[in-house]
Amino acid sequence: MARERILVAQMTRMGDVLQTSPLVRALKQRHPDAHITAMVRRMGKAIAECNPDIDDVIVYEEDETYLDLRSDDADRLFKAYSDADAYVQRLVAGRFDVAYNCTHSLCSAMLFKLAGIPEVVGAHLSDDWRYVWRGRGPNYFITSVLHREANDLNICDAFRHFMDDPPATHGLVMEIDDHPRAQAGVLLSQHGISERDFLVCFQLGASDRDKRWPEERFARLAKLLVQRYGARIVLLGVDAEAPLGKAFEQHAPGVAAHLFGKTNIPQLAAILERARVLVTNDTGTMHIAAAVRCPIVLLSVGYVHFRETGPYGAGHCAIEVRRADAGRSDMRGRDTAGESGILPEHALRAVELVITGAGAIPTLEDDGDLANVDLHWSDFAQDGCLQWYPIVRREAAELDVVRMAYRPMWLQYFAQGSNQTFPVQSDRIDSSASETDSIKRIAQHYLPLSDSSFWQSARESLAGLASLADRGAATTGELLTILRSHGAMRRAQGLVRGLMALDEDIRVYAELNRACKPLAAIARFERDNLEGAEPLALAETTLRIYQNIAERARGLMASLEMVREAMEGA
Repeated sequence: MARERILVAQMTRMGDVLQTSPLVRALKQRHPDAHITAMVRRMGKAIAECNPDIDDVIVYEEDETYLDLRSDDADRLFKAYSDADAYVQRLVAGRFDVAYNCTHSLCSAMLFKLAGIPEVVGAHLSDDWRYVWRGRGPNYFITSVLHREANDLNICDAFRHFMDDPPATHGLVMEIDDHPRAQAGVLLSQHGISERDFLVCFQLGASDRDKRWPEERFARLAKLLVQRYGARIVLLGVDAEAPLGKAFEQHAPGVAAHLFGKTNIPQLAAILERARVLVTNDTGTMHIAAAVRCPIVLLSVGYVHFRETGPYGAGHCAIEVRRADAGRSDMRGRDTAGESGILPEHALRAVELVITGAGAIPTLEDDGDLANVDLHWSDFAQDGCLQWYPIVRREAAELDVVRMAYRPMWLQYFAQGSNQTFPVQSDRIDSSASETDSIKRIAQHYLPLSDSSFWQSARESLAGLASLADRGAATTGELLTILRSHGAMRRAQGLVRGLMALDEDIRVYAELNRACKPLAAIARFERDNLEGAEPLALAETTLRIYQNIAERARGLMASLEMVREAMEGA
C-alpha cells in the first residue's frame, strides 16, 4: 500500500506554526507511516525543521509575489505568475492525498485548487470556484473571532480538530539538539550567567502595541525578582525590539542582559529550556517556551484572549485585568499603565506560583492585593483539551457560565460530523463522561452565581432560538416537497424569501441574547459555505443546518443545567 502523503499548511506567523504542531503530532499518531509536509513562510521554517513529525518543508513567500502583482511592471507581473506556477507544480509533484489548510487566505485556497489536491480541509475553492471553508474544525476556527469571549478552546485544540476524532497530544512539539544548547551556554556565559543561576527571561515585545505590558513595569518586576531570588534577567527579542530594551534600561539600569537579535530559533529555545520562568506578552517566544516546557507567566493585556492563544501546556499562569470585555477581539487602545492594571507585584505572585508548581492547581485567597486582576492556571481537562482554571475562587460571571456550557457543545459538534474522507480509525475518549467530569472540575473553582434568574433567562433564550430554527426546518421541508415533486416554483420562491427573512430574524435574536450568538454565527457560516448550484441539494443541506441549530440550542440547555448542578454541588 502506498504511503499516505499529507500536507499541513500554516503560512502565517512563527507562533502559528508551533500552534499547528499538535495537529501534526495527532496526524502522525493516527498515521505513523504517513509522509507529512509542512508549507510555511520563511519565518516559520526553523520551527518546522525542529519538528520530528515533519518530513519535508515547503517555504512559501507570498509578500514579494503580492507586491509584484500590484506593480505596473510587466516583468514583475510575469514573475508573479511564474512564482505561482512554481508553487502549483511543487504541490502537484508532492502527490498529496489530503491537505489541511490552516491558513485563511484566498491565495492558499487557490494554490491547492490549481494543484488538484483531492481532499482539502479548511480554506478551499469549491467546484464553482467560490471561496469556502470545509470541515467542522475549520468552521469553529473561522467563526470564533465573532464570539471570542464565549469560546473556551485553545487554538491548538481547534487546529487539532481539523482532523476527525484527534488523539490528545498535551503539548507543542519542538526538539533541539546539543549544538544550540552549547551555543546558548556560550552566549549566556558572555554575560556572566552560569547554569547555577536563577535565570528569568522577559519578552517585552508583541505584534501590537495594545498587547504590550509597559516596559517600566517589566523593570520594576525585574528589581523584585533580583531582590527575592537573586535572579539573572535576560531580555529576549528581535533587533527591532531593542528600543524596548532601552526603555527598560532607563528604569532598571544594568539589571538585565540584552539579547535582542542575538539568537536564532534553536538558540532561543535552548535559553528558554534553561530558564526558571518566562514572563511575556502574547508572542511567538511564548509558544517556543511552552514547547520546551519552560514555565510561563502570560501578561494578558489589551485584546489578548489567553484562553484561545495562551501557552499550550500545563502549569502556566495567565494574568488579566478584571473587566467584562476581557479578550474581545475588537478592543484597541486600552490603557495598560494605570494603577487599575496589572502591577509588578501581581506578576511576582504569578512567578512564585509557576516556579513552585507541582502539578496541582494552586489556590489563592481573594485578598485586596488581587482585587483588580484574575489569575488562571493551565492544565489539560478530562476531555483532552487545554483548560484555564481560576486560581482565586470568585463568583462566576454569566460569561463564565456560557463558556463552560459551550465547551462540551463544541466538542460534540466536532464529533458528530466529518472534516474529510481520509481513512479514520477512531480512538476518541468517551465524550459524555469526560465532558461531564471536565465541567465538574472547572465548576469547583468558581462560586455559584448570585443571580439565580440567569438560568431561567438563558434557557428561555435558547428555547426561543430552537423555536426559530424549527420554523426554518418546517419551511425548508415544505420547499423540499415542492422541489421533489416539481411543484409550483412561485410558491418555492416565496418560501426562499421567507427563509432569508428568518435568517435575519435569527441574527438579530442572537445579537439580543448573548448565549445564542455563537450558535447563530456558526449556522450563518454554514449557509454562506453552501457548495454547488443544484436546488434540491442546497435545500437538503439547509434543512440540516436548521435542524442542527435546534439540536445544539437544546443541547446547550442541557449543558447549562449540568453547569448549574456542578456549581451548586461544588
